[in-house]
Amino acid sequence: MYDILQLNDMLVPELLDIAEQLNIPDAKKLDKQTLVYQILDNQAIAGSKTASTDAKPKRKRIVKATTSIGTEEAFVEDDGTEEKEEKSKGTSSDKAKAPAKKAKAAAKKKKLCLKKMM
Repeated sequence: MYDILQLNDMLVPELLDIAEQLNIPDAKKLDKQTLVYQILDNQAIAGSKTASTDAKPKRKRIVKATTSIGTEEAFVEDDGTEEKEEKSKGTSSDKAKAPAKKAKAAAKKKKLCLKKMM
């Protein structure tokens, strides 16, 4: 990708070659400055097309934890790495048990704190 300073330093035939590669119509009829801006515009459009197809939105996962008091929900940002790890391991039963264990541990801590307070 070229920036405006590089393009301004180039000669018109060099700019015409770049314009031909970017498929700019009627590039031979344009003056140097207009040609420079057309090249920059085309590069920006081409860059935005590739960036929008590569970027995937982040996945959100809802984790529910049941305690003795009630149910809590937490929204967790996920970049997809956990899903890939699950596929490579072949099982997700360990992953499903982990939130339940954490919820039970949290409930035990709350009960201990309540007993100490009494």
